[in-house]
Amino acid sequence: MQPKSNIMKALIFSTLVLATSFSVNAELIQHSEQIGEIKFTGSTYELGQHVGEVASEQILAGMQRFDTTLGVMLPGLSLSKLEQSFTDNKVFSKLKLASPDAAQYIAGLSASLDISPNRILAVGMSDEAILESQRSGGMGFLQAEGHQPAAPAKCTSFAVKAKGGKAWAASNFDYMGINYQGLLMLNHTDTDGGHRIIQTWAGLIPYGGVSKGGQVFLMNTMADEGTARQNAKGEILSETAVPSYYLSWDVYNTKTTAEVVKLFKKYPEYTAFFTYTVAGEGQVLNIENNYGGHVNFSYGDWQAHANHSLYQPKPEIVNASFAAKSVARQDAAENFMKKEATTASKADVQNFMGHSVLWKGRGELMGTVTSTFYEIDNGKVTLYFQTDHAGENEKTVVITYG
Repeated sequence: MQPKSNIMKALIFSTLVLATSFSVNAELIQHSEQIGEIKFTGSTYELGQHVGEVASEQILAGMQRFDTTLGVMLPGLSLSKLEQSFTDNKVFSKLKLASPDAAQYIAGLSASLDISPNRILAVGMSDEAILESQRSGGMGFLQAEGHQPAAPAKCTSFAVKAKGGKAWAASNFDYMGINYQGLLMLNHTDTDGGHRIIQTWAGLIPYGGVSKGGQVFLMNTMADEGTARQNAKGEILSETAVPSYYLSWDVYNTKTTAEVVKLFKKYPEYTAFFTYTVAGEGQVLNIENNYGGHVNFSYGDWQAHANHSLYQPKPEIVNASFAAKSVARQDAAENFMKKEATTASKADVQNFMGHSVLWKGRGELMGTVTSTFYEIDNGKVTLYFQTDHAGENEKTVVITYG
């Protein structure tokens, strides 16, 4: 793992204020050794450029750790091989057509880092790399932690509906051990005045945040859907599939949950399968893109989601050990919400997220990267991030929206 002193070198100061042009304002705040926040006003391309400039050491070190981890997951798998596959399949070109905004961000990163857009996307679309490893006999989404400690994608999310403009949401983001360091929260005000917060690892992998409409987005991977495609011998980067970065990025441009549903339904095929739990606008939305071109969603007074579909027929692989006890985590989250959705305090929720079924610890290769509580109050969102431990009185980083 990269020494902490090296990780912090590029961000040696706690606050850096830049004025690069009349229309661009930027502030970098290093809240902890693990979490930085980039406040930025300007175009999406300029945002990508700026992230690449101020966080280049973190990004490059993270990409190197990602490359090393690929070889652990599947001997012979490397970032260069993924980059070549992305280039051959014209992934960045497809992203430009599907999501000009996401492509502008990647192009800005590419220009400042002098790295090809497809190499950046090979990391940013990490689910596709994990699915490639899984289908080739390496580590993937299916393992329980007792079987393969490197197996990622064990997130659990839950949220309650807005009442009187107030609501809350919570999510444990569980992924690879390399993701513990280099977390960057992009607090971005666009040239159109739209404000969004995109939680990322190293500015590359989005994994949640707040949209321009003030809705909280909790993101999970659909471990069963990628496996369903694998079993049907479907291609990950097929000719007709839209890069999943479209789903990872464009949701933060939406202003209503109806726009989120429309966004998911816009294309019939994606390279990966995600679910979002969306809170802050009336009832809570759960939405999934499923194998076979389906989009399933529902609204409720509260929602919870782990790593398997809540709407598709449950395949045999979704058993007690599937995806680090996805079923047990789903059951635990639902039982908590049934009892405490309207009465739970922030401390109650944080203590629950530190519970053994949901909390995956901080293993060398896999664990809980962030445990986040979101407090929604009439357009203002306060994000409470916990890393090494989750629970009441544990060390917390606070970032605000609105």
